[in-house]
Amino acid sequence: MATEKDKTKAAFGRREFLKIGSAGAVLGAAGIAAIPHKAAGEVLDKETKKAVIKPLEDFPVKISPDYKRFSQRNTVFSRAVGGIDPALAAKARTFERFETDESRPGFTRIDWALHHGSWAIEHAATPGSKFGMPNTGWYSWQQNLPEQRTNFLDLNYVNHERHEFTTKAEASAVIKRAARHFKADLVGIAPRNKMWDYDKHFVALNGQEIGWEEFPFKPKSVIVIGVEMDYENMATAPSYTVEGAIGEGYSQMAVTAFQLSVFLKNLGYKAVATGNDMGMSVPYGIAAGLGEGGRNGLLINYKYGPRFRIAKVYTDMDFVEYDKPVKFGVREFCKRCQRCADACPSKSIPKNVEPTMKPTHGGETWFNNPGVEKWYINAKTCFEYWCEGNNSCASCITSCPYNKPDFWHHKLVDKVSALMPGPVHSFMREMDIVFGYGDTFDEKAVKKFWADKDREYNGY
Repeated sequence: MATEKDKTKAAFGRREFLKIGSAGAVLGAAGIAAIPHKAAGEVLDKETKKAVIKPLEDFPVKISPDYKRFSQRNTVFSRAVGGIDPALAAKARTFERFETDESRPGFTRIDWALHHGSWAIEHAATPGSKFGMPNTGWYSWQQNLPEQRTNFLDLNYVNHERHEFTTKAEASAVIKRAARHFKADLVGIAPRNKMWDYDKHFVALNGQEIGWEEFPFKPKSVIVIGVEMDYENMATAPSYTVEGAIGEGYSQMAVTAFQLSVFLKNLGYKAVATGNDMGMSVPYGIAAGLGEGGRNGLLINYKYGPRFRIAKVYTDMDFVEYDKPVKFGVREFCKRCQRCADACPSKSIPKNVEPTMKPTHGGETWFNNPGVEKWYINAKTCFEYWCEGNNSCASCITSCPYNKPDFWHHKLVDKVSALMPGPVHSFMREMDIVFGYGDTFDEKAVKKFWADKDREYNGY
């Protein structure tokens, strides 16, 4: 028998769903007919997303009072690259081995070259950062003053005079506009929260742990940046080809975060760009209003799903308007969908319906940090599959129903899914499969990515 709470939820869903229909009525059939198809869809999407995306006052995930900050020493990358776990370190040494197969789409010499070309900037500009190593290259902690510049071309310095903004809203708008100019696809601002920062920094190459007392300033805000990964390329997962999207994402992270940090420094504020180091990106992304945590352990954004990379900029600037967390039905959808868990080659994604406060996968759990209500990924078996497959897999991103091109009718389906929870979620999952979205190990996707038909390179 339905409880009063269930009835309230159902009524809310129906009421909000009707708003979608009423938005179409307000626009009017004649009005919609007068607008080009794509534009009409975009107008409808803009009018109806208000019914789905709900801003929240508090962090939307339950945290245990016994929660403790996570030690970066216990990430899979630290244990493998740092040699803390000898067996894992031996497997890590086989990762990214030169091994191609010209008869296998996605694993040819051309795919391998795309892989390395895409990662090139990240490796050169922020060496080791993808493994979480701090204070490296463009992610350096150094806060030079103007007089410490080595030459007039060195623009990476903290101005003595601070720019004072008129309002917090103005400050946030300027930061976000600059971030978008520097090629960020997403940007949100959250207050610094020690809970989401690593307890200590870990340098995997030499096994050194560095305390926060050695950081050059006291951070007050964290600017969270999202960089979209190419949809067509991500469809090739898992392969060498998909490394093109992932590596390009990491390279653009480095460029965008570094440029934004220099922008803030030139305004007189201290700033450090970061990738996988210093703090956990998913909870910071949730706090900054960029999305919800999914079953696959990733941040799910309204527009891009999990198909984006996250960088952060720590700054001592706090005269800003912070973003609020949001919800748009991801958690409820993930309970029923489980498509990422089905697609995961290493079975590292749990299939328990409800999120939990501790791991449920059994075995070793040193790489998990209990005390947060979520689905706990087996990061060790995930990384072991990377080493075996010689690529970063990404099946959990490609298979996710939220990972689709940003077409208005897809967003309409997402709205229906968000506002009419329950059995509708299972139906939406099956329809995603029927229409061919989210296939992994798909050689046709590799051929489509490399196909030259209908491409243009000269602007016409």
